[in-house]
Amino acid sequence: MADPIVIAVSLSSRTWRGELQRHVRDHVADLVVVPVRDGIDCADRSPHVILLDDDTSWLSVPFLTKAREAGSVVVGLFDPDEADGHGHNYLQRLGVDYIKGSDVSSLDLVEFIRSIRPLAGFDDRFAALASVESSRLPTDRRRLVSVGGPAGAGATEVAVALARLWSAGRPLLIDIDETHPTLARRLGLGIHPHLITAIETLRGERSALTAPADDHIFERATLADCVARRAVDGPPIPFDVIAGLASRDDWSLVRPDELGELLDEASARWPVVIARLGPQLEDLSRYVDRYELSRSVARRSERVIGVCDATATGVLRFIDWLVDALTLIGDTPVDVVLNRAPRSASIRGQITQQLRDIAGDRIGEIVTVPTDRKIERAAWEGNVATGGAFNRALAPLCSAIESSATERSAIGSSAIDDAAGPTSEATVVESLA
Repeated sequence: MADPIVIAVSLSSRTWRGELQRHVRDHVADLVVVPVRDGIDCADRSPHVILLDDDTSWLSVPFLTKAREAGSVVVGLFDPDEADGHGHNYLQRLGVDYIKGSDVSSLDLVEFIRSIRPLAGFDDRFAALASVESSRLPTDRRRLVSVGGPAGAGATEVAVALARLWSAGRPLLIDIDETHPTLARRLGLGIHPHLITAIETLRGERSALTAPADDHIFERATLADCVARRAVDGPPIPFDVIAGLASRDDWSLVRPDELGELLDEASARWPVVIARLGPQLEDLSRYVDRYELSRSVARRSERVIGVCDATATGVLRFIDWLVDALTLIGDTPVDVVLNRAPRSASIRGQITQQLRDIAGDRIGEIVTVPTDRKIERAAWEGNVATGGAFNRALAPLCSAIESSATERSAIGSSAIDDAAGPTSEATVVESLA
């Protein structure tokens, strides 16, 4: 098998970047496109070819020198509509290897890249990718839990809290929200790596694993390298995170089937995967697959948790969301979190009964969580809250999901491994100390 060409692309606001990624994803097998955020990230990827704009902030003579020492070819793109030709002249003065107008078609750009690929010196720079098969979890121990709800209901905080409650097993929290991806900002993470990075990396892993044994395979990152475990300039996070899209405009770069493969593989490597869904589950497939990422994840989830703002308007919005969710998930139970619940037990009971009357046995667990200043402060500060009434109120839901998973896997195994997280409410509450 011929070695694929690794192309590093800067985070350009121009259309060439997205068009190239889509074209390579859909039509090209011998190229791998890797978005990079700066020179250090670019060097870590060890690309054959680097594509960047004339206004890329980290384009400099020292960077070009290091790129050439590593054997990479640098292609600069400029805006041909600039009247004074500044972009073209700037790239020429810097001394990039090749210059192209940013209006170049993806097909022409791919053919050009193939023609300039360096042929010497690469086999010595890359080692074979180590196998990851030995660490995969058996099917009956894999769990994918989705958290969603209408915008503003608090699904992000519930997802973060659940990941914290299950932190004994180091779960994975992944942002699938294609309309307002917020986990990176909520937890103080950088925008890279993110969802697209993880999908591209998994593709690279698989091409390496299926290559003949005597082939030289580029050393690429593994899926574990695409997760964040520490906030930028902040403390460690007690769970793993794959951030959402760097821009919500990038939703069209991710296909539902690719996302499904990523979640299947993540479920085989992490004991619990918690997916933060987008707030919209409406079926628009007749016109465009706008919300198909969240819809596809909801379909494959073991449990779906819907978050409802416990106000009159919040309940109405949640019911609309619930109708869309129930059309997707078949017999999968929908657990409900009544967020910012009123103190009145009577009002909480009325809301709970209303949901039961509407959805019947399609509703699983219903838990009420109060407003918690500790959670509000953590959200402002970008960290993970420990303890507090909000987290304590969610502990029974974690226990119910754990018990259900244990019952399902009992046929094939005696119990879920302790490393998968706490298996009783007492253990969950204990982990909050």
